[in-house]
Amino acid sequence: MRIHYKQFSLPFIHPFTISRGTKTHQPTLVVAIEHFGIIGYGEAPAISYYDIPVEKMIEDLESQRAMLEKYAFTDPERYWHFLHHLFPKNSFLVCALDIAGWDCMEK
Repeated sequence: MRIHYKQFSLPFIHPFTISRGTKTHQPTLVVAIEHFGIIGYGEAPAISYYDIPVEKMIEDLESQRAMLEKYAFTDPERYWHFLHHLFPKNSFLVCALDIAGWDCMEK
């Protein structure tokens, strides 16, 4: 299995305002899992008040890249448990990789 990713700053058509301020774009990490030539995609936005920026997601992913790419991917449910234990403090990254796993399996 191979892991690819790309960081984006997705612009909003209209500014989005809540009590915490106004946003005009959304920092986002898109990940891809390539398994036997099939590619699954997942994404996770960075939400500032959870204090997990895209850079932290990338740092965590890179720190465990070898473990991720050696994983014997056979079942998305087992993969989620593996991810949850590998990244216990980064649920946004777990979500992106989990979505990519399900996408890959369904294709």
